[in-house]
Amino acid sequence: MMEDAAKEDANDGELTAFSLPEEVEELVVPKKLEFAPWHKPRKQYVRKFQWVHHARGVINQLKQAGHLNHGAPLKYLTLPGPDLLDVRLLADVCSTEDVPLQYTGFCHTSESEAERLRRNIHQFSIDHEERISKGSEVHPARIEDVATRRSEAETLLKRNGPYDIINLDACSPIANDNHERTDRLIDAVRKVVEFQLNNSRKPWMLYLTTPFQTDSVSEQSLEALHKQITENAESDEEFAAELSSQFQGEETITEYLSRTAELNGIDFVTSATIGISKWFVHLASQANYSVKKMEGYCYSLFAEEPFEPNMISVCYLFLPDEIAIIDGTGLTPNEECEAGVAPISDHVRALRRSLNLVNLDDLLLAEAETRTSMIDETKDLLRNAGYSVDDPVDGYEAWLGNLPMEIAQAGAH
Repeated sequence: MMEDAAKEDANDGELTAFSLPEEVEELVVPKKLEFAPWHKPRKQYVRKFQWVHHARGVINQLKQAGHLNHGAPLKYLTLPGPDLLDVRLLADVCSTEDVPLQYTGFCHTSESEAERLRRNIHQFSIDHEERISKGSEVHPARIEDVATRRSEAETLLKRNGPYDIINLDACSPIANDNHERTDRLIDAVRKVVEFQLNNSRKPWMLYLTTPFQTDSVSEQSLEALHKQITENAESDEEFAAELSSQFQGEETITEYLSRTAELNGIDFVTSATIGISKWFVHLASQANYSVKKMEGYCYSLFAEEPFEPNMISVCYLFLPDEIAIIDGTGLTPNEECEAGVAPISDHVRALRRSLNLVNLDDLLLAEAETRTSMIDETKDLLRNAGYSVDDPVDGYEAWLGNLPMEIAQAGAH
């Protein structure tokens, strides 16, 4: 029954029947759409300069390698939210690149949000019919459940994969529970990465957005992240030398990590990002993959000053390594390797990129033109999703102007 329903609805890109909540009667007066933290201008900066920018890059790589020929779709795994904002943007990218999009989404919603999700997917399918590949689906399910073996979520993950771009844009902390549990975000991330490494031999991109603050990461998880950094510093002089630039005075690496773990802020998110990046390199190396960390961002979701950054939005390009095949039998000759300059290691690259996290709150405060541009682009995106962005009292700019951080930053000019 499950497979029949999935096949039936795959024809029009709608939600699969078994995933749908019970139908809800259309209200005479639809619930007013409310602006949310991910509607702020810095999020649009992430969408444009990270998600869209690197999507174009990986699409071009896949095209050059012949992976998107003959109508093959770009496969996208996402946590879209009821408004499908990221899917809309990626559909536009695929349209300009003349590539179909096949998306698989996990959207854990309330009953009222599920109704809106259903309407949005229906309208999105009509508006983007030529761009969307059959089998595109959004499921009201938790991404954390993919870590549970033989669960429905794990089945959904595997059915449309492997994926070319994975966007884990999560509101939940990545590792704030006991490590013996399997329903944490970090376990889902590992499951997704492990699935990709075992089932793909082509480039793919991972976006990860998650909160990182002192009370949202368990002590055990933080120790595991720090351990990777310490071990890398002990085995790699270049890594150790570059990391030591962050030390204060005669500080040791242990003292540095202890200090950065004490308080929220740029030091905390930076050291945590180094650990996460090293973790991806560690996982990928076992499958003969390289991981290139791209430029990353951080920003604050705190409701009061000092508005220290507590969210990271990072990006990684996974590239399969060429595996050298040696004929030891003597039946055929082996090619000699050409001498060259050794490339920067993935570990050092990850360190450098992590140390240079861009604080988007500071950037948009310093660059008024960029901030205005991001506001205008966000308004266009939300307007197309049905939000009343232009209302002088309840519109987007009025909402933005009442946020504590926006008020504080306005006073800083």
